[in-house]
Amino acid sequence: MGFCCSGFGWGGMASWGGIGTAGSILGLLLMVALLVVLGLGIAWLLRQFGRQPAVADMQRDALDSARRRLAKGEITVAQFEEIRKRLRS
Repeated sequence: MGFCCSGFGWGGMASWGGIGTAGSILGLLLMVALLVVLGLGIAWLLRQFGRQPAVADMQRDALDSARRRLAKGEITVAQFEEIRKRLRS
């Protein structure tokens, strides 16, 4: 018999150094753990480098906030115009 078929090669009951079925189960669990860690890493990268809000979106949000403050009476019309002028430039 060749090396692979004598029980000391890939697979068979002698996997993971001769610990049999427990070695096969351990190998499966390690593979699943590796895939989970890989998936979590990819998800983290996608969140880190995903779509960032455009500058125009941020300016629009700031202008909307200034409009709400003007409506509540927190700022004057002159202050609102100054904010709007700064955001447009």
